[in-house]
Amino acid sequence: MGVETRRAAAGGRHKKTTPPVLSHEFVIQNHGDIMSCVLMVLIVGLMFPLTASMCSIFVAPQYNETMNVTSEQGFISLTLYRNGPADAFLILFYTVAWIVVHAVIQEYILDKMQRKARLSKVKTFKFTESGHMALFALYSACHAAYVIMDFVHNYTDIKRIWLGYPEEHRWMNLNMKMFAILQISYWIHQFPEFYFQKMKTDEMRQRTILSMLHICFISAAYIMNFMRFAVVLLALEYLSQTIFHFSRLLHFLEKKEIARNGFNVWNLVFLIVRLASSVLTVMTFWYGLRQSESPYIDVATGNYNTTYVRLNCLLVVLSLQLFQLWNFTSFHVGRFK
Repeated sequence: MGVETRRAAAGGRHKKTTPPVLSHEFVIQNHGDIMSCVLMVLIVGLMFPLTASMCSIFVAPQYNETMNVTSEQGFISLTLYRNGPADAFLILFYTVAWIVVHAVIQEYILDKMQRKARLSKVKTFKFTESGHMALFALYSACHAAYVIMDFVHNYTDIKRIWLGYPEEHRWMNLNMKMFAILQISYWIHQFPEFYFQKMKTDEMRQRTILSMLHICFISAAYIMNFMRFAVVLLALEYLSQTIFHFSRLLHFLEKKEIARNGFNVWNLVFLIVRLASSVLTVMTFWYGLRQSESPYIDVATGNYNTTYVRLNCLLVVLSLQLFQLWNFTSFHVGRFK
């Protein structure tokens, strides 16, 4: 059980003892403050010429270039970004930022709700998990929808997901780049949270699989310039996750009727998302990208649209959709037995 979970289960009845400085317990109890100090040092470093260049690698997106593009208003200048190795420093910075956000949400929102609800230890763990995921999924769905508006006008021109690859796709605006960075860093931050929350092995297993799937999927799309496709799929997935986790929160808060309606909506949305994701995957990797297929990978131009890459991406994403559908079906069949 996580350290926040145990603290909430105690209900604040016992006086908190102060552990020795720099001990494991001290770091765990104060990790939010420690990480916020790390962020503050890097941000303050931007204000001094001697350290600004070094700190900017961690804080500001790299690989930007001003380009002139044609629009209805004529030529306009846009600052666009591409991916690169230095993005690892940016991911590290925002991983630390997510740890701080996690600690703030836990202490000021979820812990207070848990004390009022008086949940059992098992329910408290699930409540904490859904609390964080509900807020993150809601943010991610909104951010993804905002990013989609930049390249799919009125959400109808779905060909924009694959047209112009790789020339247009290797360049991202700030919204898309930050979306990718924040997504990767969020799922990476789950691993230090295992330590900060003192999670048991069986509790870590499911989160590890979920985190690794997201990290691999988003990182591969980011590196191979398939972010337009990834953003659309993530928007659909996070919409489903938002409904599910908010419904589960309401269930634990004894709002049974509202939660039941929420789960019914989620059952329908889940199936629609699986179907839409599968159709979009086939349209993108089987039909769309095949029109501009390359015989070999060209890293310099960011072109990974080969037969091998395209078909493997198709199989991996469809397999993931089938796996989720299998778990969904098994869960509901088990309920009726």
